[in-house]
Amino acid sequence: MSIKLRIIKKSDLPLFLGWWKDHDLIALTSGNFDEPDERLPGYFSKMIEGKKDHHYIIQYEGKAIGHLALMHKNLDTFEITIVIGEKEYWNKGFGTKAIKKALLLGFGKLGYSKSCLEVRPENIRAIKAYASCGFVEKGLKKYPENRCQPVTLKMVLNKISSK
Repeated sequence: MSIKLRIIKKSDLPLFLGWWKDHDLIALTSGNFDEPDERLPGYFSKMIEGKKDHHYIIQYEGKAIGHLALMHKNLDTFEITIVIGEKEYWNKGFGTKAIKKALLLGFGKLGYSKSCLEVRPENIRAIKAYASCGFVEKGLKKYPENRCQPVTLKMVLNKISSK
């Protein structure tokens, strides 16, 4: 099972619009079911135009199956986000493979020394995938003003230096 990461492009907008309106995906990620359709293309445009963040389509056998982003936090740290948008590819290891590729990219080509992420505490499948890639739990982060996602689990991974 070989996957590829390719930079997103404008023609990917319909994929994102479908994923962003999928009830099951929203429940596992932002939890925001109330986002008006007319605002979604603007979010996508910001992703395309972003200067410090890196957005990729996850491809398997030429088919787009998800989205992965490396978000610049500071000189040393990037945050990783991932969603396997095509449900027939869930529970098959594609997310773990994509995370491992992203970590090689973030720690290698991009030169970061630390990665972090936030995940819904109830998203056990994602937590297991992150842990299998070396991420460790650092505790819960509370967002009292966010009615859609008031608590997330923080996880971190430091680059392993080879001596």
